Amino acid sequence: MAFVFKPAVYKSSVLYELPRPVQVLRVRDGWDASRFKVPLADGDALVGHSRQGVDITLEGQIGSQSGALKLSEGDMLEGLEALRSALDVSSASEKFEFFLYHDAASGTYRKFKSCSAVQFEMDLSNQSLFTYSLVVHAENPVLYATAPGS
Repeated sequence: MAFVFKPAVYKSSVLYELPRPVQVLRVRDGWDASRFKVPLADGDALVGHSRQGVDITLEGQIGSQSGALKLSEGDMLEGLEALRSALDVSSASEKFEFFLYHDAASGTYRKFKSCSAVQFEMDLSNQSLFTYSLVVHAENPVLYATAPGS
């Protein structure tokens, strides 16, 4: 099994690889529970654990995309505009799959389903290398090992 780190968005039958390099990718899980405390007794009890959706935080630069270098400011801005478009979700039917790893040759995939972007920031102040940060929320906390669209 070959793991190839390639963060990507899959929406409307199109796989959009995020610009590289990606310096930070964090996956944050959370759980809900009710906490009960008895007065004058030490400790407490948590009951009713249920898993929340997953937040994925990513920070990257736009030096290349899908193997093609982005050398000019225009190329970098064009890449960020394409990323903004791929992340745009205006209805429930447009939610996307977010891949952490994908390698079609070996059939290796790791992805989250039912995703939408909750924050996107781009920094254009360094004309040599634009940076971006992104927060994606996956409603479904399961990490799937299936191909795009399945």
